[in-house]
Amino acid sequence: MGARTSIDAAALKSAFPIFVAGTAFCLAAFTSIAPVRGDRGHGLDFDMPAGSRGETLRRSRPFYLSYQYSSFADDTVLYSGAYRHAEKLPGGGWEAGRIRGGTIVAGTISHHLFVRDLIAQYFIELARRVNPRTIILIGPNHHARGHSPIALSVLRWRTPFGFVEPDSEVIRKLSQTGLARVEEEAFVNEHSIGALVPFIRRTFPGTRIVPIIFKKAANRENCVKLAGVIAGLTNRPLVLASLDFSHYRTSREAEREDVASLGVLRSLSKKRIDEAFVDSRPAMLTLIALCKNIGANTVEIVQHTNSGILSHNPGVACTSYINAFFSKQGEKEEQ
Repeated sequence: MGARTSIDAAALKSAFPIFVAGTAFCLAAFTSIAPVRGDRGHGLDFDMPAGSRGETLRRSRPFYLSYQYSSFADDTVLYSGAYRHAEKLPGGGWEAGRIRGGTIVAGTISHHLFVRDLIAQYFIELARRVNPRTIILIGPNHHARGHSPIALSVLRWRTPFGFVEPDSEVIRKLSQTGLARVEEEAFVNEHSIGALVPFIRRTFPGTRIVPIIFKKAANRENCVKLAGVIAGLTNRPLVLASLDFSHYRTSREAEREDVASLGVLRSLSKKRIDEAFVDSRPAMLTLIALCKNIGANTVEIVQHTNSGILSHNPGVACTSYINAFFSKQGEKEEQ
């Protein structure tokens, strides 16, 4: 018994250096996969002075992420079917009297894939009027992930139709303001972005994106400041606010709450933001502040309904949708 114990001890002693070497190798590998000086592989090198406020915003991707995934990233049928069904929808809110012209500079659009046919129809109509080089996609941080109240993603997004590339130059400019921070972990399984990037890729194949998500506690003054920075960008991007409105109400209750939300949207009043029943008041405030800043005063409510009506179950808890275009009159559209 004693002899066997001595052999086991000797074996363990001889194996210990191998264990240490293996552990060191793994740590080195993880470190090399997750560099600390920006994501050069995506054209991003946030080169900021050590100790500056901006340096805290310089973040590379986590070692386990080389790109972000859209919702149902492998399901081409889901999204292609939405476009086929969208073409058969009767009107769906596109009454001739509501399409007022002007240059669309912003919009609100649902991220609830229950209404994916309406989302596809929205993008089809959007493509008839604009061809954006970049779309800034803003929405709620549903799970409050990450440290920053306002988070940016710098990675490509994988969709069923291919990758959507980030606009690295715009992301760099926004991050250097100190108003937002690159935090990829916050975007993992975040459907306010993930549900819509396939529609962007399918409708605008060459368009780049700037994803931004807001925690509920995001500072409102910073939201307004961020809108001002976006308004001042060269070749101003299209801004889409990924928003759903009334939640967990019956259809009739949702319609009453939507009256208040519609009033805020149509007034473009920053002071009335607390009247809106929406899943991200900070994102909605940023959108309204942007529209006021650039003079996009024409509001087109192009789709308005709720899941209770669409499912023929008006008495159950539902989600409401107010999809809109915000246009600036007298400005030439950039194609």
